[in-house]
Amino acid sequence: MSSEPSIRNVLFYAAACLPSPEERKVFLEHVCRDDDCLKEHLGKLLALESAAAPLFDLRPEKVDETSASTEEANGTRIGRYRLIERVGEGGCGVVYLAEQQEPVQRKVALKIIRLGMDTENVIARFEAERQALALMDHPNIARVLDAGATESGRPYFVMELVDGERITDFCQEAGFDLRRRLELFTQVCQAIQHAHQKGVIHRDIKPSNVLMRRHDGIPVPIVIDFGIAKAATGGPGENATFTTFDQFLGTPAYMSPEQASGGVDVDTRSDIYSLGALLYELIAGRPPFDPKRLKETSIEETRRILREEEPASPSITTGNHKVCDLDWIVMKAMAKERTRRYDTAIGLATEVLRYLNDEPVSARPPSHSYRLGKLVKRNKGIFAAVSIAVFGLWGGLGTSTWLFLREKSAREEQARLHRVADQAREKAEFRERVAQAAVQLGRGNLGEADRLLGTIPIDRVPVSLEAADCHRKVAEWHVLGGRFEQAAERYSSAAYAFSNVDDSDSNTISIDVLAAATSLCYVGELAAYDRIRSFAIQRFSGTRHPQVAEQVLKASLLKPAPQSVLRELDGMAELLERTVNSEAYWSRALRFRAWCCFALGLKAFREGNDDLATLWLQRCSAFPEVYEPRIASSRFILAMIESRKGHSVEARDLIEASRASVERAMQAKLSLGGPDEAIWLDWVDAKLLLDQAIAGLGDPRDPAHQ
Repeated sequence: MSSEPSIRNVLFYAAACLPSPEERKVFLEHVCRDDDCLKEHLGKLLALESAAAPLFDLRPEKVDETSASTEEANGTRIGRYRLIERVGEGGCGVVYLAEQQEPVQRKVALKIIRLGMDTENVIARFEAERQALALMDHPNIARVLDAGATESGRPYFVMELVDGERITDFCQEAGFDLRRRLELFTQVCQAIQHAHQKGVIHRDIKPSNVLMRRHDGIPVPIVIDFGIAKAATGGPGENATFTTFDQFLGTPAYMSPEQASGGVDVDTRSDIYSLGALLYELIAGRPPFDPKRLKETSIEETRRILREEEPASPSITTGNHKVCDLDWIVMKAMAKERTRRYDTAIGLATEVLRYLNDEPVSARPPSHSYRLGKLVKRNKGIFAAVSIAVFGLWGGLGTSTWLFLREKSAREEQARLHRVADQAREKAEFRERVAQAAVQLGRGNLGEADRLLGTIPIDRVPVSLEAADCHRKVAEWHVLGGRFEQAAERYSSAAYAFSNVDDSDSNTISIDVLAAATSLCYVGELAAYDRIRSFAIQRFSGTRHPQVAEQVLKASLLKPAPQSVLRELDGMAELLERTVNSEAYWSRALRFRAWCCFALGLKAFREGNDDLATLWLQRCSAFPEVYEPRIASSRFILAMIESRKGHSVEARDLIEASRASVERAMQAKLSLGGPDEAIWLDWVDAKLLLDQAIAGLGDPRDPAHQ
């Protein structure tokens, strides 16, 4: 028998549970986005249900307390507990105020699966919540008291009753100043840090899940509802996957971009984003994004907003147009790229405490005046006494000191004007040399053009497209002549010149960076290579262009990289991984798709993750298009992996499989690329990896290594 009717029934019931037509419409657009017929069918059923509800009283929200056909009625006994009243509900559970009968009498909160939601996925997620909460033991996290199942087999768990207000409402009604709010917020951070240490991600941090209650007259925040919590490392639910790609779980106004995207790789930094959104509301009095706008728009538009739009800083929202340290803290916590956020919840709390103690915060770009201001503010008494002494001394020095300083200032101003004039003359002279080089290039005199460009230091290259174009053409001339040292210098100049005049996210610049990095590595200029690598990572850290990400990854990993560099490349690697799995994007770009797999394999190898690197490189090799430099480069990395495992024979076989083709290409005249020719960059990169593989294993052609 087909299961289609039961699926339709579940979807119909889930939509009927939603309170407004707008929410039902959004729900149907999401779950039926690939089935217009099903969406139309359910829409008609919902319309009929709305019209018939007054006659048949079928809607869940109209069920009264005595009805036994839907939710549990007041007075129902479940185990040792008697239900008093229904007090709330989440995405898949209903919360009741209940009374425990034995061994002690007390009021508790009992959460139980809702009727119509007991699917395998929902039950698994609910069970995970139960297990996750049982791990917690923190004064700012609601404790789990008991767990079990109803007679019908629906799971439930019992929590301590937290009878309190939302943290934002509580602070507003109590008239708490900013300091009191921030102190409460640091306690919330400590609770989330405890959850993270237990391997649990909350994934729905918002004001309604942080309740305030008083303990001995002292307000204490309590974090509740780990209903969509996800195990960060094994632990609860490790044998079942509750979150599939493209699910939309959480509250959009406080949700991180990666969680909104529906990916399965949400980590603890998603909670850091939500904490930043909570901090934003505690400061500004409203969420960073308008909840009404997010509610009324489509799911895809909501995702776009969270991925691309930047909220106004809290200070601007409150009418203060001067950006302060708290703005820097909030915006770092809510950074779109999770690698730019705080690493831990306690790190965010520590930053807030720095602000409260008038200490410099790491989120703000430091300056001498900023640090001096913080020092003065922390030591007002000392600086006041010093100021009095200084002013007294100044008065005693009198007119002669004033005249001396005035003369010194005049001399310094005159020297500054001379420097400005010299710099202006130098810039004009360098621009003239670039113009002369362009003329020589037009005449075919590349040697003379190179001589003119060689008189301009890399850090003084004029900021112009003409300068970038001249350096690039001369660099290509050097490559074809096998003069890689000169080519490296010209490519570097082209990259700097172009980048300073064009701030777009364009692979026109990143290809020059890759060419410069390849040339510098090949001639052994490793200090210059480190500089061009740092420049590339900083320049393209927020790129949304897959080709740029692929080129910068390769350029940055031609040589082993420190952990700090590898972390800075995480965002680009995530962009490539998302894009390489998008069949629609890559339907006509198989070669470049293979290069993306190669770049991800290279990064995994540099990180020491040999298994992941092997998977990416095998995927790279599986593409039908044969491109020898890429195949050779993949083999040399796999050879280094086999060597690290102690498999020297396999490593030598991989090296020898492509060594001859690479050496032949390097001995022949290299090409700038064409329909039937491999570009010189790819051959030189393969040669660099070949040399590294041989160095790690020993030359297979040397008898001493046979």
